[in-house]
Amino acid sequence: MWPRRKIQLAASSAVPGISGVRAVLEEMQLDYSMVEPTQEDLSREFRENWLDKPFDGNAVQVPETFSPVTELVFWPNLQEEDSLREKAFAKGIKVQSVESFIHNLLEDNLIIWISEPAVLIDDRPLLLHILNQAGFEPTTLWATPDGKWQCERKEGVHWLISESWLEGLMEKKSLGRRISNDRGNAQAAWEIRENQIDFYRSQDRKKFVGHLPRWPKLSEEEAAVQNIAICIDLGVSWLDIRLALSSIWKNERMSDNLRWKINDFGWNVGACREELSAP
Repeated sequence: MWPRRKIQLAASSAVPGISGVRAVLEEMQLDYSMVEPTQEDLSREFRENWLDKPFDGNAVQVPETFSPVTELVFWPNLQEEDSLREKAFAKGIKVQSVESFIHNLLEDNLIIWISEPAVLIDDRPLLLHILNQAGFEPTTLWATPDGKWQCERKEGVHWLISESWLEGLMEKKSLGRRISNDRGNAQAAWEIRENQIDFYRSQDRKKFVGHLPRWPKLSEEEAAVQNIAICIDLGVSWLDIRLALSSIWKNERMSDNLRWKINDFGWNVGACREELSAP
């Protein structure tokens, strides 16, 4: 049987960002092993060349004792980098840097960067929480408060990634098809008042969307507001945003601006300046 893809990740476990790479590999169920580039384990990985093995059409699986490496992904500027490449090329193994691997992985996706420290709801980023409510189903990579990296894969085209991932290794703007929350192209705006936060669809603040109470933790308020503005820019409805955040203010009445109309409900025109659906 033709051997399945197996990645040899050659990097130091101490380099920043490598834990996030491993979290992505594991969540995407890509078979990989990791070695420190100065260890002799790497030579043992390359000892048997699966290209030289005879093809057995009756084989149903590759024996556990023979676990071929099909590609080498290496962290740049590491000791013995050239020797790693030479060994891989000699065995007919595909070689690429971590940067190339990530570029290829994300080239067709829309990347949204999560500002840090991230605002978390139920141990997940606020942005993920709202977009899941709206049905976007983004894949998310983030750092937990204890410093561990976690990846959650979904079927949507968006990737939510913590800003600190691969910092200093590559330009964030080079990943994916576009940066969805590039504030230079942002449209949504907000105004923080004494008791509430007003949101607008445009920077001139003429297109009012709605308002929310002040964020419970003032230290998180600026980051939370930016996340909500990103959702508005992405086209998330104000209803989905409010429903996603309804559990935040347990003592607040989140339905103050709602009223029932036949079997449907809409926003109060005076509060949100949106038309109600026809009866």
